[in-house]
Amino acid sequence: MWMERAATSLFGVKRYGVHVNGYTVSDSRKVSMWLARRSITKQTYPGLLDNMVAGGLAAGVGIKHTLIKECEEEACIPADIAVKAHPVSTVSYTYEDEEGVFAESQFVFDLELPLDFKPCVGDGEVDKFYLLPIEKVKELLATDDFKPNSAMVILDFLIRHSFIEPDTEPYYQELVTGLHQTL
Repeated sequence: MWMERAATSLFGVKRYGVHVNGYTVSDSRKVSMWLARRSITKQTYPGLLDNMVAGGLAAGVGIKHTLIKECEEEACIPADIAVKAHPVSTVSYTYEDEEGVFAESQFVFDLELPLDFKPCVGDGEVDKFYLLPIEKVKELLATDDFKPNSAMVILDFLIRHSFIEPDTEPYYQELVTGLHQTL
């Protein structure tokens, strides 16, 4: 059965997407992450920070194909770079808005980019890209400036790469559990 994404909440069907954590590692091993600022003309979460690349999974389209397509469309990342993205996790959650209740699961990829690479605005869904030190990303994550599911994907990155650790984060277990809800 195939279903339009917009109709999924009416039938309680889970939606899927692809999110890409684009990051760099300097010669001194400092990690920085590329973030996107969503266009103010976007229907959902206008003007908020987002992953470098993210997109919904359409019926009949593969996960890796969606990743490559979204990389090219949103950030002008050539396919020969996009294919180097590694599947690393999924993030699952449920949320409610004025259109209904949505169960979603995001396929998460990490893409280490060359230091000299700069994404470019492609299809107009993004206003601007920023390369920020990981500590600044952590600070921003504690604000309301992020699209909620993108904040979860970035939190997952920070945990997997030990930028957030159980000895220093009192809610570590709750954070990990919250990222991987059974739907």
